[in-house]
Parts: sequence; structure tokens; C-alpha cells
Amino acid sequence: MGDDAHTLDFGVTYDVVAARTASGRLLTLTAHRSHDRIPPHKHANDYVCLVLAGGFSEHEGRRSRERSSGCVFTHHAGEAHYDRFGSRGAVCVNLHSPEGEPGPDVEGMCSAPVRIAAEKLAFELAADSREELALASLAAEILGDLRPAKPRRPDRGAWIGRVVEAISDEPYRRWSLDEMSRIADHHPVRVAQSFRARTGMSLGAFQRLRRLTRLSLALRHGREPLAALAAEFGYCDQPHMTSEFRAAFGVSPGRYRRNLR
Repeated sequence: MGDDAHTLDFGVTYDVVAARTASGRLLTLTAHRSHDRIPPHKHANDYVCLVLAGGFSEHEGRRSRERSSGCVFTHHAGEAHYDRFGSRGAVCVNLHSPEGEPGPDVEGMCSAPVRIAAEKLAFELAADSREELALASLAAEILGDLRPAKPRRPDRGAWIGRVVEAISDEPYRRWSLDEMSRIADHHPVRVAQSFRARTGMSLGAFQRLRRLTRLSLALRHGREPLAALAAEFGYCDQPHMTSEFRAAFGVSPGRYRRNLR
């Protein structure tokens, strides 16, 4: 099977629903159909796969493995295999390593924190999120929990105040996890994990909270056109702003403004 297997280009997987790049890492959401079969193939890059629903059997030569809901494993570049899906198909989130970078060796079942973070990441991808910080911080939390713990220098969390201040001062800025890492002077994975552990929310959620609060005040006190507000607050466009605002406040920005008159 190895020589006959088709090699997929970097980041390519079957049945992709959504894909986004965050901090140089490609993130994909895939939905595979009931009783589908994927022919023998290889991947050009390492990637971590988290199965969120359904399941399938994966075949490498004479070896077969069952991939059920909740499992997580690494596919290494060049490994030839084919897949057979069960009656429920499967939904997976995949974290692709940057080209030439090895992925972590993972094989087993997700812990509860990893599963929740993966579900949140799947939601962001399905919602076509453009939020770099939300996507990157969730991916970093997942990878940080999957990798073995390493010795760390003492951390009393003083850097969290600097991160909070930066986001609060510029809630409309499209912060990246790398920028947060430089402000904190810590590794991106550590920043994402520690921020959630110490504050109870992810970096992306905090950025979204601050931006929506400031946007609601701008709607309350100003008359600036909605399209202009969308640009000012770092949204891709007005529909993007409207969708996020409605999800948080239950009404569109226009209705919110009219209700205050």
C-alpha cells in the first residue's frame, strides 16, 4: 500500500468543512459521511487529529486501529493508511504542524479540558471565525495539555496584568498569540494555558468581551455608521460585527441602538 498511496499536499485532508491559519499552524474541521471509505493515502505533514463524534477504523498495512469519539492521535508525514467510517460517520478537528516541524507523539483518549477546548475550536471554525487570538490560543491550550510537562521557571502571574492592560487599551486591535507571548515574555502555549487557568477564560474570549463592551458603549453614546464601527473595532465587515454582537446581546447593533432612544 505504501508505494501506491497518494500523497496529499501540506494541510490537505478529506471532507474539509472549514480551515483557518493561526500562528503559522493550519487548523481544519472535517465531517466524514456514514460508511464512507477513504482510499490509501499519505500526508505531507504531521498533524494531530481529535475525533469529536462518530468513529472509524484506520488501516496501515496489516495493522488496524479503531478511532472512536474522544480519541486523539498523531498522523506523521509519509505514513500510508486508509480509513473506513462507521454508521455515524465522524467529525474531527485537526491541528497541522507547520511545514517541516514534527508534531507531538500522541495516542490515547482526550482529557476533559482537551475535549472542551477542541469543541470550542470546532465551533470557531464552523462559525468561520476570523479571530486569530481565539483560534491560536485554543490550539495552544490543546497542544500544551497533550505534550509532556517540562520544567518551568518560576511564574507568579505578574505578566497577566500586562496582557490584560494591552487588550483593554486596544480592544479593537486584532491581537495575535505571538504578540501576547512577547508582552508576557513567556512561550505562547504557556501564555494560553496560564491565562485560562488564572482567569477562568481564554485569551480570545477576553478580547471578545472587551471589544463587545466598548462597541456597546460606542453604540450607546455615538451616531457613527455601523459599517464605520465595524472597521474601527477590527471586524472583517459589518455582517461579522452584527453576528458577534447578536450572539452576545441577543439583538443586532442597529436594534440595540434604536432601543436606547
